[in-house]
Amino acid sequence: MASSKVIQPAPQAGIKSAPVRAALRALVGGSFDGMVLLDRQDRIVEANVPASRLLGRSPEDITGKRFRDVVKVRHRRGPREGAVPVDARYGAGIFLTLERRDKSLVEIVARDVRNAAPGICIRILRDVTAEGSVMEELEKKTRLLEESERVGRIGAWEIDIKAGIVMRTLEMCRMMEITTVHQTETIEDSYRYYTESSRPIIREAMVAAMARGTPYDLELEMVTGQGNRVWIREVCCATIRNNRLVSLFGIAQDITERRRLAELVADAANQERARLGADLHDGLGQDLTGLALLLRSAATRAESDCRSLARELGELATLASKAVQTTRAMAHGMLPVGLSDGGLTGALQRLSHSTHAAFGVAITVRYRGNPQFRPNGMAAETIYRVAQEAITNAVKHGHSKRISLFVHTRENQTILIVSNDGERIDLNRVTEGMGFQIMKYRARMLGGWVDIRPVQKGGTRVRCVLPRNAIG
Repeated sequence: MASSKVIQPAPQAGIKSAPVRAALRALVGGSFDGMVLLDRQDRIVEANVPASRLLGRSPEDITGKRFRDVVKVRHRRGPREGAVPVDARYGAGIFLTLERRDKSLVEIVARDVRNAAPGICIRILRDVTAEGSVMEELEKKTRLLEESERVGRIGAWEIDIKAGIVMRTLEMCRMMEITTVHQTETIEDSYRYYTESSRPIIREAMVAAMARGTPYDLELEMVTGQGNRVWIREVCCATIRNNRLVSLFGIAQDITERRRLAELVADAANQERARLGADLHDGLGQDLTGLALLLRSAATRAESDCRSLARELGELATLASKAVQTTRAMAHGMLPVGLSDGGLTGALQRLSHSTHAAFGVAITVRYRGNPQFRPNGMAAETIYRVAQEAITNAVKHGHSKRISLFVHTRENQTILIVSNDGERIDLNRVTEGMGFQIMKYRARMLGGWVDIRPVQKGGTRVRCVLPRNAIG
């Protein structure tokens, strides 16, 4: 095992003070870094073993020679691309690539401590060759990620909770059509890029994320720095250390074209569903109604001639009447809410009555806000379907006895809250089923969001928020 042998100083460059000489020798000899003592002429007075290894020369070979003559400097000042940021990790050092006697290259950081003793400079040498290779790999991966961001139109951002600052990647800036001057700004200032209808949605989601670390997955409309409107899908997750929220990280993807296509598909699907609902209601429903009337009439006529036949005809008429009710219920379910009797209000009232009749669950429906702001079309359809799924989950899984529906219509958004007194949902253990995913997907497609959480006194609350200008 090599010892940390300290070479005796060159005769012509000795250190006069014995205590100083002893202290410097102890310092150089006990260091794991390479250390050399240099006189005013840049000659090596003393060197330790790590230094001689870095320089590729024996200690005897380098003592008394000028440092610049020992190795060839291939590169100096400023770290090369992908190398360790010297100033941040090693102080005010100089990055050097040295070519040794055997033509091998070594990368070091050299830092001078001047006037360590009269006429003596301590030069500290640290090998960063391996770290430089690691940083080169990291740099390659960084370039790959940046290229992936560019191709996929995906940007990223991070929020420093303590400072209240949001920091964006370059691709995020390009997507938002803003300059790097706005790459870092306050959270409050960042809200101005969202449209008036999306702003309350993102603000509420962000507040929940910063307060509880609640993640979100939203589709929002933004206005770029150039005034263009784009749709983005924004996903946020939290970084928690020692049970404390440290930062929020998010990615955003430009989905403007996908939204346009989705709207075309949704419109076509709604038209087809409306056609099928109308056919069920006006076609099959009317035919079954006629059949029920004919059977009831035949049963009446057969009452005097054949009682057994009359009884069977009566039973058939009853079955036909039930089929009429089923068909009409299916038709109402397929027709867009805005085209059904009573719009959203009537649809929710019918839903509450049918649930009470089928399961015996008490349901209350309350409304608040100006009725003229109540949604219609796809927005009303989404509110209705979310309420329907929430009620179904409350009855089947929560074993609820009482359910409350509350609809609050504002000028810029519609809020639906469905609460029940059943079993509390455990968000840490439950796996989101298809019903929850569909609820969240429906709301996200209209630029809204759904929040599902247990109620403190028991039960579960489903909260759906849709912007006012959701597709009608």
